[in-house]
Amino acid sequence: MERRNFLKSSVFAGTAGLALDACTPGSSQLIPILVPEEPFVPGEETWLRSTCFECTAHCGIEVRKIDGRLVKVEGNAEQPMSRGGLCARGQASPQAMYHPDRVRTPLEKQSDGSWHELGWDQALDRIAETLGDDADVAFLTGDLTGHRRAIVHRFLASFGSSRHLVHEPFSMAALAETGGFADPDLDNAGYVVSFGAELLESHTSPVRFGRALAELRQGRPGRRGKLVMVGPRLSLTAANADEWVPVRAGQDVDLALELARVLVGDRLGENITSEGLDRFRAFLDEVTPSETAERLAREMVSYGPAVCIAGGAALRSPWGRTLAVVVSHLNALLGTRTSPVPAPPFAEWPALEGADPTPSVLTEALASDPPRVLFSSGTNPAHTLSPGFGFEKWLSSISLHVSFASFLDETAMRADLVLPESMSFERFEDAVPEGAPVSMATLAQPLLVRPMYDTRSMPDSLIEIAKRSGHGESFPFRSYEDALRQAWSGLDTSWEAALARGGWWDEPASRGSERYRFDTDALESPTPTAAGLELHIYASTPFGDGRSAHLPFLQELSDPITGVRWGSVVEISSERAEELSVQSGELVEVSSETGSVVLRAHVTPGIHPDVVAIAAGQGHTAYGRYAQGRGVNAYALLSGVADEQGPLVAGTPVMVKKVVGS
Repeated sequence: MERRNFLKSSVFAGTAGLALDACTPGSSQLIPILVPEEPFVPGEETWLRSTCFECTAHCGIEVRKIDGRLVKVEGNAEQPMSRGGLCARGQASPQAMYHPDRVRTPLEKQSDGSWHELGWDQALDRIAETLGDDADVAFLTGDLTGHRRAIVHRFLASFGSSRHLVHEPFSMAALAETGGFADPDLDNAGYVVSFGAELLESHTSPVRFGRALAELRQGRPGRRGKLVMVGPRLSLTAANADEWVPVRAGQDVDLALELARVLVGDRLGENITSEGLDRFRAFLDEVTPSETAERLAREMVSYGPAVCIAGGAALRSPWGRTLAVVVSHLNALLGTRTSPVPAPPFAEWPALEGADPTPSVLTEALASDPPRVLFSSGTNPAHTLSPGFGFEKWLSSISLHVSFASFLDETAMRADLVLPESMSFERFEDAVPEGAPVSMATLAQPLLVRPMYDTRSMPDSLIEIAKRSGHGESFPFRSYEDALRQAWSGLDTSWEAALARGGWWDEPASRGSERYRFDTDALESPTPTAAGLELHIYASTPFGDGRSAHLPFLQELSDPITGVRWGSVVEISSERAEELSVQSGELVEVSSETGSVVLRAHVTPGIHPDVVAIAAGQGHTAYGRYAQGRGVNAYALLSGVADEQGPLVAGTPVMVKKVVGS
C-alpha cells in the first residue's frame, strides 16, 4: 500500500473510532454522520460563535464544526471579557455534548429506586396535575444570569410563589452587596493585592485576569507592576505573584484593616467627600499596623494605581462579609473604586402581577417547612452541602421533586422526575457577565439542526408546564427563543447580528466614582482563632466547585500545584507534617465534628502551618463514570454553619492523624 493511501485509511479509521468513542455504542449514533441532517462538504470546517457556560465569566467562544460535529472550541477575539482566551474548562466543554452518561429522555423514579423512561407529554402532564391550582412551589438553582433567571421568576410568580432558593458553595454575594463586582480596571493598575481571590484559577474571569496580570508584569516597557497574594496556601495565583502573605481565616481581615489604618494615617483620604469616613477613621484608631502592613501600604501608594480584590473561600469564612466591606473601603481610599457598568438596555417583557420572587439562600429555607413541589437546576447541594444542614431529610418531605439535569448528579438522583436539558451548544441562551469591563450580554445558539437526544431547554419546559397548568397567559411567548428575541429587540443590534457576533457589547466609556459610603456597621475585628488546624476548601482549577468533574479531559489535567489527577490529596505544611511524622504520599485521616475522610498527604512549605487544604470537586457518588468514586468529598467535613450568603467553607476545625501502615 502506498504511504498516501495508508494515511487516508488511517485517518478514516481514526475518525470512525472517535465517533464511536464519543457516544455510547449503537447504530443510531452513526446516523448523523452517514445520513447528515444538514448539508456539509466532507472535511470542510465551519465556525460559529456562541457562549461558554462552564463558569460565571461566560466567555465568548468560536466553535469549529467538521462533518456536522463539534470538534473544537476557541475564544472569540472580539468579546471584551475574554478577548480570544479560553480556559481548560471551556476547551473541554464539547466532551459534555458527546458524553456517554448524558440523560437522553425524561426519567421517572420507580418505587425500587430504578429509573423508567417516559415521553415528554407524560412527564409534563404529571407535573401540571401535581401543581394544580394552588401550588406550593419553590425553585432551587445556582446563581442565574440573563433571562434564564427572569423566566424562573416569572414561572414562580405565575403560581403566586416567591420561593427562589439559591445554593452556591463559593458564593460571591458579599461582593455584590458592597458593589465589588465593579470592574477593577486591572489594565491600568500598577499594584494589585488579592485577598483570597484566585485570579488565575477560579475568580470571576480567570482568562481576563490572566491577561490583565500579564500586562501588569510585562506589558508596559520600563514599568513593572506588582501582585501580592494574601491567602492560606501557595495557589497558582500566589505562585505567580511577586509576594505571598500566608494567613488563616480572619487574619486577612486584620491585614486589610491595618492597610486602611496606614493609608488613613497618611491622610490619603483627606480629599474624599464621602459619607461615614470619620466613623471609619474612628474605628481604625483601635488598629495597630504590622510591619508588613506598613511596607505594603507604602508600596501601594508608590506603585499606584493600586487595586484590592477579595474573593474565593475567603468570602465564605465567618469574616467574609467584613473582608468584602474592608476591601471596598481600601479601594475607595486609594481612589480606584469605580461605579459598575450599566446593565444592557433589554426590552421589558409584559408586566406580570403577583408575587415578586427574590433569591434567598437554601440554608435559610432548610430551617422551614419544605414546599410541596420543588424544581431544581444548576446546583448540586446533595454533594456540595454539609450533612449538618439536613438537606436530604428536608428533600424527602417534598411530594414532587423535578430536576432539570443533563447528568444524574447526586441531587438529580434524589429527584422524582428528571427532565433532560439540552447542552449549551443545542439551545438558545444569554448571560450578563458580572464585573464586565463594558456593558455587555453574551448569546448562545443551537449549533446543530436539532438536539442529539430527546432533550429541551429548561426555560422552554417551564413555559410548557405553565401552559398545561392553566397559566399560559403569564408567558406570551411561543418559545424561549421568542422570549429572548423580544428582550434583545431593545438593543441597538439585530438578532441575526447578535448571533453572528456572539452577543452585544457597548463601547468602553469613562466611568466616574459614585459617592461612596464608608459602612462601619458591618465591621468587626476577628476574634482570636483557637489553636489547632483549620480546613481550607478551595475551588479546583479544572472542576470549579465540582460541576466539571464529569469530563475526563479535566480529570486527566494535573493540578498545577499538587500535580494530582483523578483523585484528591490534602496539603499539609512541612512543620505540621514533621509533628505528625507524615511524608508525602502517605495516607492520613482528616476528621471534623461532621465526618472524616482518608486521603494521601501532600507535604509542602506553601501553606500556613495552622491550615490544611483540600480541593473541591472530587468524591462524587454519582455524576457519571468519570466522576464517580474519584478522590474524597471535602464538603462532607464542613460544619453546618451558614451566614446570610449561605454555608461557610473556610475555618472548620479539623484533626489530622497518620493512618498506620500506609
